[in-house]
Amino acid sequence: MHLGTVRLKSTLSVLETSLVVSVLAVHTLLAGPVHLVIETARVTVSAAKRAGLMAGIGLVLLLAGLPAAPAQAQMPPSPTDLSALEQFLDETIIAQLDELEVPGAAVAVVAGGQLLLVKGYGVADREQNRLVDGERTLFRTGSVGKLITWTAVMQLVERGQLDLHTDVNEYLDFTIPATFPEPITLAHLMTHTAGFEDVGEALFVLSEAEMMPLHQYLIELQPARVFAPGTVQAYSNYGTALAGYIVERVSGEPFVDYVENQIFAPLEMRRSTLRQPVPAELSGDLAAGYGGGEYRHMKGRFVYAVPYPAGGMSASAADMARFMLAHLQEGRYEEVTILQPATVQAMHRRQYAADPRLDGMGYGFMRQRVNGHDVLFHRGSTFQFNAGLYLLPSENVGLYVVYNGLRGIVAPAQLWEAFMDRYYPGPAPAPLTPDAGQRLAVHTGEYHLARADFSGPGKIFRLLEGAQVSEGQEGHLQLMVEGYTERYVQVEPGLFRHQEREEYLAFHTGADGTQWLSLDGRPAFLNFTATSAFQVPWYASLTFAALLILLMLLFIGSSLVWFIGVLRHRGQERPLPVRLSRWLTVAFGLSFLLFLLGLVSVVGDIDPLYGVPRIVFGTPPIVDVILLLPWLLTSVALALAIGTGWVWWKSIGTERPAAAPWSRLHLTLLTALSLVVVWWLAYWNLLA
Repeated sequence: MHLGTVRLKSTLSVLETSLVVSVLAVHTLLAGPVHLVIETARVTVSAAKRAGLMAGIGLVLLLAGLPAAPAQAQMPPSPTDLSALEQFLDETIIAQLDELEVPGAAVAVVAGGQLLLVKGYGVADREQNRLVDGERTLFRTGSVGKLITWTAVMQLVERGQLDLHTDVNEYLDFTIPATFPEPITLAHLMTHTAGFEDVGEALFVLSEAEMMPLHQYLIELQPARVFAPGTVQAYSNYGTALAGYIVERVSGEPFVDYVENQIFAPLEMRRSTLRQPVPAELSGDLAAGYGGGEYRHMKGRFVYAVPYPAGGMSASAADMARFMLAHLQEGRYEEVTILQPATVQAMHRRQYAADPRLDGMGYGFMRQRVNGHDVLFHRGSTFQFNAGLYLLPSENVGLYVVYNGLRGIVAPAQLWEAFMDRYYPGPAPAPLTPDAGQRLAVHTGEYHLARADFSGPGKIFRLLEGAQVSEGQEGHLQLMVEGYTERYVQVEPGLFRHQEREEYLAFHTGADGTQWLSLDGRPAFLNFTATSAFQVPWYASLTFAALLILLMLLFIGSSLVWFIGVLRHRGQERPLPVRLSRWLTVAFGLSFLLFLLGLVSVVGDIDPLYGVPRIVFGTPPIVDVILLLPWLLTSVALALAIGTGWVWWKSIGTERPAAAPWSRLHLTLLTALSLVVVWWLAYWNLLA
């Protein structure tokens, strides 16, 4: 999903000022992007007078032929000007709700150890005609809630009950297989480098009856280990859920209870919960989620996150402000300490980066650099709810925002960038001129995300989430994902900067020779957040898949031509080997067509309220039938190979060959194609 950037512009006028030296100077100052807002009316007047005075002096000195002193640089506004801050948020968020067709939002801003502002916008529930209240209304936080889990882990590390670098099997009552010599540790889980494949099954369900205990989920849906720990970053909900279960095991109390007692209670987060469904005393203030487009007025059901330590939290914006304050104040909130300063610093400090030139991430917190400032953040999305938490430690500032509409997925990042551009602007990135003579071909090709299914039939969905890297005519590198294209310019070997902003892309080669692509913490594409991508061979590319499907359509067409010919010449009997082989080509072609149509029908069955295929919420029985077809195709292909061999055997060295040479060649090509298709299906685990 491409992240847009909101650039708010405004015009400021400086008051006319006069200098009593027999010269009257009238000046009007026009500014572009908003970088100047004075905090109070009193300061505004004095600032205007100073500006006019300096301009008047400059004019007089200019007329006198004397050098003028440089004008004072414009200073950006401060978010502590509450009136201006509220106006900025009002204008920006209301515009977002209108443009993105999102019903409501809530925002909280903290600075200097204080809650500056918490406010709700729009509608929490249309049917109940309930407006969003920033203090009371609960929104689903999605993966932002992972920060709660990581905070809980670090509390137990402080107490000596957990060690970040110990094999997690030491804390579990089941075993993570020793697929690699290196064990998985909590440090790996917290940086998403444990090496698990992605697990999509039973991640979300739509009813409490479909929920399963966390322990059962972790055992029954344990993903394969596909990368050595600490070598590849692949965002993992399972890894976070595993950490939550470890907290439960070591603390001796259910994870939900532990969080309530050790984090929510000390921080006075009384309107936050990990319980699903939300407790009765809070359910009346829970915001409803809504679809997009023509379904923007339709309310969705409560979505249960089965691995709830990874995404089952609901909270008010005011409560999330308290959590931000604790992290910005090195673990302190008012008179309470939930973490020691050294622990918070470790969480915020860079602990892993796919390339040392990138932002990387801390323990649980993702990192990005915006306008020259280091930012800690985490985003979260549960379909209809989209949230973002952002910390600016150097300025002791934090912002949390959440939306309750399907199309709000880009909104948190948009608001944050607008906030940074207004209050903490940086110099515009230096323009880059690509070198058309650079050799970039080594980086081009198709890349697949490491966050993917590698061992199951879901592996084929990698084709739909791939990235295309190509070389532009002017010497830049083009990255295309889901139809969106971003351009990068090489600034040093293997490191590219976005053509328009401070966003970096890096390539590196793995131990096995695989080329990897990683983006920094401010990626243009959401799927690349805390996830690298690897270059795939030609036979694993979307291009090859499309070519294979095209050839199969020709295969089916030629089989139909033969079938029509049989109908037209029903009186002419052909030798049995030929008839058998031709009928097998028809069977193979029709079976492949059924499989393709079945696959498309499942993937294309999008739930309009949630914007994802319905299979996300449960595997329909038809999928089991569809997955039988690859086995049928394999059987038919093998029979076709035998039949084609029989045709050749009956045609060579005989005066009456079973088939003409061109017919044998055609049949051989079709047989070869059918065997390639079977191999391709096996590669994508569709015969698993």
